[in-house]
Amino acid sequence: MLTWIGRILYRFRVSALLVALAITVAAALFGSGVFNALNGTTTIEDPHSQSSQGQVLLDTKLNADAVDVVILMSSPTLHATDPAFTQAATQVLTTLKARPQVISLASYYSTQDTSLLSRDGHATIVLVQLSAKGDKSSNYTAIAPLIASPTLHIAVGGSVVADMQFNQQVSTDLAFAESITLPIVIVMLLFIFGSPVAALLPLLIGGIAIACSFSVLRILTNFISVSSFAINVTSFIGLGLAIDYSLFIVTRFREELLVDEGDVRGALQRTMTTAGRTIIFSGLTVGTSLLALLLFPEVLLQSIGLAAIATALVAMLAALLVLPIFLALLGRRVNLFSFARLFRRRVPQRKATQGLWYRLSYRVMRWSLPVTVVTVALLLFLGSPFLHASFSTADESVLPSASSSAIVLHQLKHNFPNQNGSEIDIVIRTQGDAITSANLAALSTYVQKVQSLAGITSVRSLVNVDSRLTLAAYQQIYAQPAANPQVAAVAHLLANGNLSKIIVQTNYAFTSADAQRIVRQLRALAVPAGFVPLVTGSTAAQMDLFASLRASIPYALLVMISAIFVLLFLMTGSLVIPLKAVILNVLSLSATFGALVWIFQDGHLANVLGFQSVGSLDSTQPVLIFAIAFGLSMDYEVFLLSRIKEQFDKTGNNREAVATGLQRTGQLITSAALLLTVVVGAFATSKLVLIQQIGLGVALAIIMDATLVRILLVPAMMNLLGTWNWWAPRPLQALQRRIGLQEHVTVNMEEGYAVLQVADVEQEEPVAER
Repeated sequence: MLTWIGRILYRFRVSALLVALAITVAAALFGSGVFNALNGTTTIEDPHSQSSQGQVLLDTKLNADAVDVVILMSSPTLHATDPAFTQAATQVLTTLKARPQVISLASYYSTQDTSLLSRDGHATIVLVQLSAKGDKSSNYTAIAPLIASPTLHIAVGGSVVADMQFNQQVSTDLAFAESITLPIVIVMLLFIFGSPVAALLPLLIGGIAIACSFSVLRILTNFISVSSFAINVTSFIGLGLAIDYSLFIVTRFREELLVDEGDVRGALQRTMTTAGRTIIFSGLTVGTSLLALLLFPEVLLQSIGLAAIATALVAMLAALLVLPIFLALLGRRVNLFSFARLFRRRVPQRKATQGLWYRLSYRVMRWSLPVTVVTVALLLFLGSPFLHASFSTADESVLPSASSSAIVLHQLKHNFPNQNGSEIDIVIRTQGDAITSANLAALSTYVQKVQSLAGITSVRSLVNVDSRLTLAAYQQIYAQPAANPQVAAVAHLLANGNLSKIIVQTNYAFTSADAQRIVRQLRALAVPAGFVPLVTGSTAAQMDLFASLRASIPYALLVMISAIFVLLFLMTGSLVIPLKAVILNVLSLSATFGALVWIFQDGHLANVLGFQSVGSLDSTQPVLIFAIAFGLSMDYEVFLLSRIKEQFDKTGNNREAVATGLQRTGQLITSAALLLTVVVGAFATSKLVLIQQIGLGVALAIIMDATLVRILLVPAMMNLLGTWNWWAPRPLQALQRRIGLQEHVTVNMEEGYAVLQVADVEQEEPVAER
């Protein structure tokens, strides 16, 4: 199949190039609109959880006090109750209230609610609900110029503003990361290939992969809610994999041309059948690892998983279908303007047993047990900080501290009473209308139980709006609203049909253990017959998210590891090698997570990276980093094991196979890992701590995998295991030989020739100097 694709692309190379360019231009134009179609990542939730279901009902059925925008007005000299402050604030609010984009405004001046005043008295907040007609971001953009005052200092936050600022920061960070990455990658590719033409090809394929990935991402936004966080993941996976895959193909193509520079078609077909097959297997490996993200119920993880899988496939297809077109057109001109000979002295061809990586592997295998013990101990030591890891959910604090949303959130948490997320909402679903006498009586009993819990400062519901009224009075008022219109109006705020809500206030921060205790106690309360309570709010949402992640992670790991295990077995025919690969990857990732805790939770590099530690990691980052880094690490594992397996099948000598395999792949894997580290590591320069965590986390995982694992642990452990590396029950061995995924390549290094067996083609070629 791959041979046929190579032949077709060579034959119709000019037409194929025009089609590829047309698709790329169309994808770039269509994909450029993806930034406006994404959502921010300040919230993440399990849609099946109690808190999520309750929040949906609050937003759709009981949304009289939903808040989209929070306006913080302050003055260093004036108090919020001073006439000058009041007049300036009222002017702004009057202007906003007249706009059709605004449904409601809640301020101290309209409600006399002192919780809207800061503790020092110099600031006040205004809670704004935007119209649901059209896009809320557009509605805010229309009124944003009106939120200004020559007298007061004004900062604007809230969910709508935070999402907009998150998207804008993502775009800015992406452009900055690319401006850093491209020059470094260009220099590295020039050094690796020694030719500007060959060095340009991986960057070209990377650009095509990103353009097409953005168009796929925009298509996905029509079906699911896609986080703007996916842009960064798409960018570094698309660019990184495209460059890696192009590196493999271009390197192999240049080697194949050494057979006969005039036989471009033959070189391309052989390249497609060998390196192309490895790339397909790599794409499957990365995609399989990312499939685990689809098992999580959180839409954010699912959307990033889908985006990353699509990006990996796009990068694979770009390398397999577009890059061969350029190689077919260039032919031997792929080495044009080569300057390698200016810096490298031509030396006699060396055997695979004479290289640096070969000698290094034998030195490692000579001390296999000490190397294994010391390296494993080092990885465990690096991972030890993860033992005291703590997690949190993302909010506006992930934004740069100078952003208005982060400023507003900081003030709400530290300078305003009852605005630190300590509110707990309970949505009650009843049988029949919520304001019937029977349901009000049951509600009164339930509210008394809520009020009896320690740590609760206030409870607001249909039956305790006014402490002077009795239950009978409430039943009469709601039955005959004209008797007390003011109290009866509360029913429109706290009830809708068979739904009502209870607002519980505490003095605890929403992340505290006391707040979590209250949520657990509320959910454990006995409820009257016909009542279905849904406890929601920031604390409940965080607890439900953590519970959802804990429940989903074992299944995700099982799917990921099982799939990788099967793929590696089909390639190697061994049950031991896949097990070893999984264990080594887990060790490497443990060290990565330990480093993340040391850096971001403990804040040791806060000044260097320019972030403010919140004392925890975002709860979704370990999941994302594990899935992405696991797949990328297995990518290099596949390439190394394919060479080791090839040599072992030829000689049956385990030590020689390991040394020869490392010699043939060491330089290429190291180059690919360095390139990918630069691409991914550039995102550590982001102003968003979420992007910093995943960029630095994946970069560290790649570095540890390419050094401690591939150079030290793999040869050491494979030497210790000996021929047990290749063990599998005979029935499974027969199955692997029947359906296995391996390249049929034999090499005679002593004679300087390689015999490449591809389908029904057998050709001889001189072995290129490695």
